Amino acid sequence: MNRPKRIRVSLLLTAVTAVLLSACTGAGSDQAKGPATPSTPSSPSATSSPTPSPSPTAAPTPTTAAEIAEAVNSWYLYGGETAMVSLIKEAVKAQAGRPRGDLELVILDFTGLTEAISTARLFSALPDPKTQTAWSAAIDHLDEGAHQVLGSAPENSLIQSPEEGGQAARGWHTFDEGIKSLKAAQARLNHTFGLKPSPDPWKTR
Repeated sequence: MNRPKRIRVSLLLTAVTAVLLSACTGAGSDQAKGPATPSTPSSPSATSSPTPSPSPTAAPTPTTAAEIAEAVNSWYLYGGETAMVSLIKEAVKAQAGRPRGDLELVILDFTGLTEAISTARLFSALPDPKTQTAWSAAIDHLDEGAHQVLGSAPENSLIQSPEEGGQAARGWHTFDEGIKSLKAAQARLNHTFGLKPSPDPWKTR
């Protein structure tokens, strides 16, 4: 019988999510050889230089304040804002189920958070270096913290062992660091570039 994604336990309720990754490979093609053309002894053989194929031009890295601001606005407009708002909402939702005392019956559901983290990684290349540092730290810490908390769930008991309780505490500490970095990234987007989602995703209804 399949286990439900939400299981009631003392101290912790956990959801397990699987992420499937796929890789694609390509195949090469053989080059065909043309027939050799005989040369006339009285005239030198002509050789032709192959025309070099144009190489793709990489987009220049923004360096000036105006270029960085334009690149950040594009990142925010074309998916960055949606990814950040989703991550904030799911992080707040996951934190709301955090146990506040011993032997407390709680419900934790990290399914939405896992999906939000995967989406955020697609938009991890934020053009402003300082905002990028906070944004990447938020993604990594939230992901690591959630995995630590999920891994602390007891398998054959309703009560965590001291070791599992310690792991859960470390996981929540890492999760808190992710929340701090997420707030720092959003604050910089607001104060430096004037980008602020409305309504405020930190406020729960």
